[in-house]
Amino acid sequence: MRWIKLISINILIFFSFLGILFLTPPLVNYGWKFIKGSSNKVESDKRYQLKLYSNYAWAETHFKEFNKLETTYYDFITWRRNDFKGLTINIKDGLRVSSNNSLENESLSEFWFFGGSTTWGTGVNDDYTYPSLFAQSTSYKAINFGESGYISRQSLAYLNNYIISNDIVDMSDINVVFYDGVNEVLHRCRTEINQLGTGRESQIQNALKSLKKNNELKFSKTFSQLEKFINIIKNKIFSTKKNNEAVEKMYDCKSNPKRAFEVAQSLVNVWEITSDLVTSRGGKFTAILQPVSFLGKADIEYLGLTDLENTPLAIQYRTVYPLIAKIAKKRNINFYDFTQVYDGCSDCYIDFCHVGPQGQKILTQKLEKILINK
Repeated sequence: MRWIKLISINILIFFSFLGILFLTPPLVNYGWKFIKGSSNKVESDKRYQLKLYSNYAWAETHFKEFNKLETTYYDFITWRRNDFKGLTINIKDGLRVSSNNSLENESLSEFWFFGGSTTWGTGVNDDYTYPSLFAQSTSYKAINFGESGYISRQSLAYLNNYIISNDIVDMSDINVVFYDGVNEVLHRCRTEINQLGTGRESQIQNALKSLKKNNELKFSKTFSQLEKFINIIKNKIFSTKKNNEAVEKMYDCKSNPKRAFEVAQSLVNVWEITSDLVTSRGGKFTAILQPVSFLGKADIEYLGLTDLENTPLAIQYRTVYPLIAKIAKKRNINFYDFTQVYDGCSDCYIDFCHVGPQGQKILTQKLEKILINK
């Protein structure tokens, strides 16, 4: 009977060990979230501490709210942020709320602004997004269609959805503005992205593969949480060296001229198709190549953007942006190159592409000059 007792004890120890292995990842995760959530400080985003926010009391609250935002998958446009009601961020029906002046004359034109997170307004409250500032300083209504991470192809898809859903035939009083460039390079120069894929293409594909029925009872699925947990710990320990190596291998527009040309050409093609769509309905279209801190002459020394991790990315922009401008100028579209718009500014950028209130004001003034000849 002793051998039965010995086997039972060993089996109990074995399954107890397995239980600890399976419970450790979720327990550590929930524990970390609890500790992080109980803190009154922003742990994951310190940009609110930049000197350029010193006169804006809402800055810390903004980044706290920003970290709470969630997104949902949608066909054609891939993702959109969920509605949110906060002190600095408000999203209604998938759109960032803009500060629009009450129009005395409803026949005045509307301005529809499309783009990525720079249009959406990462780094500023609702009143300081450039669509809001544009509306505040003019008599026109502005709608912010921007969304974080969007490439131009997604903006075109959203515009199509909006036109179809609202049965819009006459666009004679509508000005559509596409403010693009950053995400085209950031996402589409990545080695794993194919053709017009978004930055989430491979992630969604992998998620769908993991849901296949033939994977339900496999060991790989049983131990998936433990595997992810081990990889997180491993990456934390060896993060610096591997991150630098990974960044260098992540992008290939510089090393592959054909890829660089394809990225630039596809953006301009989207602009041209959008222009045809809008103008055929009587509207006006403007394409703008947005600024990035790696180009132009803005003061970015305080951001420390010259380290090894950012250098490979900077090279991609210096390779692709001139191609975008060159191709766009040859097409029949209303195009403006804004890469120099922040030259001489010492308190604009909060990272390599987003700007704070000062940057949004400068951008708005430039937009007013080209859009309404103010």
